[in-house]
Amino acid sequence: MKLNILLSSGIIGAGVLAARVTCQAQVYANGLYSMGTSYYEICSTALPCRPYKYKMTEINWLEDKNGLMLNPITHTNEPGDVSRQTIEVEYGSEHYYLPLDSGVVTPFVSSNDRHVPISKGSGDLGTIVTEYATHRGARPTTNTLPVVQANWIHGSQANEDFIVLDGNHFTQIQDLIERAYGKQDGTIRSDAGVNGHSITYTPTQIGIVLNVTTTWDPKTIVSIIGKQKP
Repeated sequence: MKLNILLSSGIIGAGVLAARVTCQAQVYANGLYSMGTSYYEICSTALPCRPYKYKMTEINWLEDKNGLMLNPITHTNEPGDVSRQTIEVEYGSEHYYLPLDSGVVTPFVSSNDRHVPISKGSGDLGTIVTEYATHRGARPTTNTLPVVQANWIHGSQANEDFIVLDGNHFTQIQDLIERAYGKQDGTIRSDAGVNGHSITYTPTQIGIVLNVTTTWDPKTIVSIIGKQKP
C-alpha cells in the first residue's frame, strides 16, 4: 500500500494539510509532519470496559533502496525509493506497530514495542471475520451471511486480530457485522477530529471488542480484541 503525499506550503507548528490524488480528486486529512514522517490519527475511541481506550495512528515515510529514512522536502526522488506505511496501535498497556507492507518498522519500534508480522489472505470476508471473532469469544446471532470475496492483510497478537483491506469497504463490512451480531451501540464513537470513520462493539454486546475503521486514504481496518479461547 503506497501513499503519495502533497505537503501544503503553509505549516503552522507541526500541523500540515496532506492530500492524496486519486482519480484527479484530492482527499485531505489533518496530520502532523516531522523530519520526513507524517502522522494521522485514524481512530481514538473511549470504551466503558477494558482496554478503556483504543487508538490507531497511521504513519507514512519514505525510504531509499538501503532502507534509510528520507526527508521528501529536501530529497530528489531516485530509483529504488519506497513509500512506507504502518499503523501504530495503542490500547490499555499494549503498544505495537502493524506494517502495511513487508518491511520492518525499525524507525519507530523501540525495545519496549512490538512489530506485528503480517500475511496476505483472500476468500470470503464474512467467514474470516466471524471465525476470528468467535475464536476470541464473540457471540454471533447467526452464521448465515452473504458471501463477500475479498483480499486482505492479516496481523495477529495474543489479544488482537487485524484485517486490513485496500479501499473503503465500511458499509459492506458494517452490513456483515450487523447481520452476525446486531446493530452497534451508537453511544460508542471515535473522537471528533480524527481522520477516520469508526464503529465499535463492546463485550457487553457481543462478548469482545470489535472495531471497524475506514481511513482517509482509504483503507478499511477490522480490529478484533479479546483473549483467544483454549
